[in-house]
Amino acid sequence: MDSIDLVKTFLKGQNLEHLDRIDEAIDLYETLVAEGFDAVGPYDRLISLYSTRARHQDVVRVATSAMSNVHTYDEKLKWYGEMRAAAEKAATKVPAAAPKKRG
Repeated sequence: MDSIDLVKTFLKGQNLEHLDRIDEAIDLYETLVAEGFDAVGPYDRLISLYSTRARHQDVVRVATSAMSNVHTYDEKLKWYGEMRAAAEKAATKVPAAAPKKRG
């Protein structure tokens, strides 16, 4: 995608979020992360959305990607590191799922 398409994709994701079509927005934001988009928007939105869903490993992955791809100021990069560390810590506190009882 060229830079105009990347921005359009981000804006479409924002619109889908406003329409409460969160899963569709996540898919678009993930496309941008996979493309190595260099603006904070999709990374910030994914970190927020995944955090509220306790998807800690996804927060770690997105924050790590942001630290590699986003060209921003040092404090923002530090924030991504903090989000990653918090998600790594939270992931260790999540109890393992119990197997369903059959019968």
